[in-house]
Amino acid sequence: MKKIMLMMMMAVMVAVCGMAQSSATYMTYSGDTVTNTATKYVLQKVDTRTVDMVTFQVVNKKVSGTVAGNTLFQASLDGVNYITLDTLTNTNVAYNSAFFVDNPAKYLWYKITSTGSGTMVMTTKGYAILRKNK
Repeated sequence: MKKIMLMMMMAVMVAVCGMAQSSATYMTYSGDTVTNTATKYVLQKVDTRTVDMVTFQVVNKKVSGTVAGNTLFQASLDGVNYITLDTLTNTNVAYNSAFFVDNPAKYLWYKITSTGSGTMVMTTKGYAILRKNK
């Protein structure tokens, strides 16, 4: 009887571990500093064979000056020619932040492009969660 119970518990554990692996979540982070009218990029390559949904967050933090400019959420199939999917207009506040979701993930490359305007310094950071749906 004890052996049967032990085998049943092991079977449940294997099933739970198998389910956890089928919906893996990955987190990445990258960032840079945008000064005046400079442009900085945060790139993320996505393997659409193993990832079904992508969620990105961009966080732009004011360092000095009057923050202005735009942050573009872009996508590409070849990693060279990008289209803009959404835009965040940066204003002169402590933080400018936005979420971008692509479900299902349709592109191989995603890029966050932050461009400053005027006399300013801000840090731009990008976070990505790559999910495998069931």
